[in-house]
Amino acid sequence: MWRALAAALALVLSVAPATAQSSESQFNGRALILTDGRADAGTPAPLLIVLHGLTGTAGIMQRKTGFDALAQRHGFVVAYPNGIGRRWRDASGSRDVAYLTALIDSLTANLGTDPAHVYLAGYSNGGSMALRLACSTPARLRAIAVVAMTQPRGSDCVGTAPLPALFIHGALDPIVPVEGLPARRTFPGLHSIQDTLRLWSRRNRCAGTAPAQVFDQIPGPDAAQITRYTGCAAPLSSVNLTGQGHNWPGAAPRLTFLLGPASREVDAGPFIWQFFSRLN
Repeated sequence: MWRALAAALALVLSVAPATAQSSESQFNGRALILTDGRADAGTPAPLLIVLHGLTGTAGIMQRKTGFDALAQRHGFVVAYPNGIGRRWRDASGSRDVAYLTALIDSLTANLGTDPAHVYLAGYSNGGSMALRLACSTPARLRAIAVVAMTQPRGSDCVGTAPLPALFIHGALDPIVPVEGLPARRTFPGLHSIQDTLRLWSRRNRCAGTAPAQVFDQIPGPDAAQITRYTGCAAPLSSVNLTGQGHNWPGAAPRLTFLLGPASREVDAGPFIWQFFSRLN
């Protein structure tokens, strides 16, 4: 499944220039982009790790998410790591789990980021990697945000401690459909977005949901339906974009013939940071 998608998505490119000063470095043999938005580099600050999608790169995520400008405005550190071969291996015990755990420890030790405020934002295959870390190393994380991905089957983590989570998904996503994907050979399959949220509601011990908020700010049929779960041990929210495919919400659309339409009702970067910042 992932190999077929890799071939299809190989043309996905960046969409806009980064707005903040950043540096490129190496960590454990992989290229890494870091943006430090702190006015005082010695001040402990939140760390946001942003995980690219299949065939993506750190640079692509840096340019299209807008997190650099948010880091400068709000004083946090952003790390954009690279998966090997432009993908993340999200199996339990994979080397990517070890790599990202070591990266968190290194940035805490060497940059003075706050270990109590480590956030993960993952897009597509990066979203499945964020979900893996939420299962394997939840104590290292303050919260996750998952864009255009649902919970892989076989890694439900229902008994794991509650963890704040935000899911943003397009109702017209042709790559990760809202109804999920069946298992195929070595691909375990994906839960539907409804079942994903049901699993997370159980994990976060939520009592129910508040009435959905509908935002329809841009002319046309698109809308954003925002659902916040109530009575939770850890916050849980979801955004259903009725006119969205598999693009990053808020970025200029690319390859719509493959990825589906792009809605501009929600800019995912600021929306994700708002969710995270409420936890500080």
